[in-house]
Amino acid sequence: MKKTIYLLAMLMIVCGAMQAQDYRRSARKGNSLYKEKKYTDAETAYRRSLAQDSTFYKAQYNLGNALYKQKKYDMAKKYYAKAAEAPETSAKEKSAALHNMGNCAMQEGLEKRGTPDAIKSYQEAVDAYKNSLKASDKNDNTKYNLAMAQQLLRQEQQQQQQNQNQQNQDKQNQQQNKQNQNKDQNKDHNKDQQNKQDQNKDQQNKDKQKQQQGQDKQEQKKKADAERMLEALKNKEQKTLDKQKVKIPAGGRVEKDW
Repeated sequence: MKKTIYLLAMLMIVCGAMQAQDYRRSARKGNSLYKEKKYTDAETAYRRSLAQDSTFYKAQYNLGNALYKQKKYDMAKKYYAKAAEAPETSAKEKSAALHNMGNCAMQEGLEKRGTPDAIKSYQEAVDAYKNSLKASDKNDNTKYNLAMAQQLLRQEQQQQQQNQNQQNQDKQNQQQNKQNQNKDQNKDHNKDQQNKQDQNKDQQNKDKQKQQQGQDKQEQKKKADAERMLEALKNKEQKTLDKQKVKIPAGGRVEKDW
């Protein structure tokens, strides 16, 4: 019985050792592939290592590196974060993992320039670099990258503020142009109305002139008719007077009848 227990214990130890060798072997394979710049194959090897031991710091960190090389920045950040939080991680290793998280966020910000997400990514990079320096402030590269991230953050904020101001100005200009167009349309409408009124007045004046000319012609005709009638009457009266004249004989005088 004791012998059986002993054999089982030895078997477990051997299996544990073999398992330990397996996840380390997979990680070493990943390192070889990474050096050959076969980042996709290296990713597969590191994932195999973590499937055998999910807490293995080096596989987490190196998987983040392989993902970073493939520009899978969001996924890389997750494995850098796990590496930084691992209990066996040293201050220097934690600082390195956080530094690389900042690099991922920086790259995401560069890809998203001109959008609100860029500001968010740059701010994330700034925070990651600061945390990296808290873990270990001996990395000059981190200090340089922090200054760069802060500068990019300020530039992006200023640029987006300018863009927003320009958009607001363009919107105001559009509204003003629309108002001016409406005013011009109203002016044109009023002008058209005035032109129509002027045309109506002109037409009325013309009609009055025609009417006045017609009246004048009628008056002239009436006057001419009256003059003709008067002339005719005068002629008739003259004839009547001529008939009523008393003829005076030659050498004589008019005899009165009384």
